[in-house]
Amino acid sequence: MVKNNYLFFIIIMSLASFISYTYYNPLPTNALFELLVLTSLLFLAKKMESGAWIIVCGCLFYIAYTFIIAHLNATHPKDYFLAYKSYVYLVILTFFSGKCLFSQRQVTLLFNMLLGIFLCKYILWLIFATFKRPGVFAENNFEIMTILFIALAVWAIDKKLSVTQWLTLTLVVFMSGSRSGVVAYFAMLTFLLIRNFDFKTILKLMVLGIIGVGVAGVLVSRLSGGDVSSIDRVVFAQGFLIAIKDWTWFNFLFGSTPLTSLPDAVCERLVFYKTLFSAKDPNICYSVILHSYVIRQVFDHGIVGLAVVFTVINYLLKISLVPGRVRLSVVSILFLNGLSVSSINSVYALVGIVVIMTTLYPHRYEFEKKRLQREKSNNCSTNNA
Repeated sequence: MVKNNYLFFIIIMSLASFISYTYYNPLPTNALFELLVLTSLLFLAKKMESGAWIIVCGCLFYIAYTFIIAHLNATHPKDYFLAYKSYVYLVILTFFSGKCLFSQRQVTLLFNMLLGIFLCKYILWLIFATFKRPGVFAENNFEIMTILFIALAVWAIDKKLSVTQWLTLTLVVFMSGSRSGVVAYFAMLTFLLIRNFDFKTILKLMVLGIIGVGVAGVLVSRLSGGDVSSIDRVVFAQGFLIAIKDWTWFNFLFGSTPLTSLPDAVCERLVFYKTLFSAKDPNICYSVILHSYVIRQVFDHGIVGLAVVFTVINYLLKISLVPGRVRLSVVSILFLNGLSVSSINSVYALVGIVVIMTTLYPHRYEFEKKRLQREKSNNCSTNNA
């Protein structure tokens, strides 16, 4: 039931996007995706590896500890959740780890349908819309990450994608105009295609070089005639440097006190992003206004907190028997996306990672079959005793 509704829901929401070319989707996709994941979570068995339970307990303890401090400082719950949402998502992911929900056929079908939908919607958007940043679910900085993750799940099935799939995915990524999207895609290509250095590797490097030129073209085109200082992410980074100018080594390791507001000078400079100011006081802004997940994570949780999040994600993928190249690609995509936007703090990352973790890959099928045989044998031994 979970697997059919999960995939069906994604397709229905993507098809709903064709209704308009002035806004991305008529449905509240963020809330619906979170509801989809939480609803799916209710039907999963509670059995997990001991390491996963340690992660759950550790995250819940950290959430409780920081929430109490934030509450004592009269922080609005919404402001707290935005800063600590990635730790809630880690708890959710642990319950999906080691589970098999989606067959190879289902994931491949989902990927092919999404490729077709994204390609059609992006083409129509570029024709009819005045704002040339196409989207299906939301801003493409977020949704490109989702389709890259589903592509990784399909690649892990046969260790390849078809030429049609690669070409369509490349068109979608470059039509998006997303800087984080094209850079993440380039990194994914590098990890998946480069294995051994031979003549085929030279050809692959040539292809990567051509794509690299396209990546550079997207980055330059987004300058809008200005220089590097005109990029909003550079402005956010400058705000971060202002906020940490008096930090000690302890702050760099473990971040600031939950929830520490940014200096007034930074908030005033970013007043254009008024919707990201505090839900309690419109004159106060927190790290969420800096957009970049990496910057936000370091400010709120320190370098240690950032490292813990990516280490945990890799561990959960590993116990789900996800291939090493795919795990490396996932972490790289999350990090590169996090240099620009929300990374694992976004539900669009969560939805894609769930698919990667719960696909029944060929090597995983053999492992699950042996595990079930062992459990059956143990049950028989117990009954005989």
